Amino acid sequence: MTNNLAKKLTNLRTEIRTSKCAVCNAVKTMDSETTAAFLDVMDSTVTIQAITSALNSEGFKVSRYQLGEVRRNCIKGERDCKIFKGIKK
Repeated sequence: MTNNLAKKLTNLRTEIRTSKCAVCNAVKTMDSETTAAFLDVMDSTVTIQAITSALNSEGFKVSRYQLGEVRRNCIKGERDCKIFKGIKK
């Protein structure tokens, strides 16, 4: 049983080729106007829940936790994030 799980987990690691971050994956698909609006709202006092709801309603599957992490770390420059480092507000 353990060998089977190990194989499944190994296969998952080799099958997934996208970024681990659902928010980064979402931003990559946005046009420049939407990206600018996203950055603006993330750098505001709008609640994470409201932003999550708006994104999810448009088909972007991101969690409140993920958005909170991005707001705390990537948008504020605390983390060396490849996606947000190259985007100008």
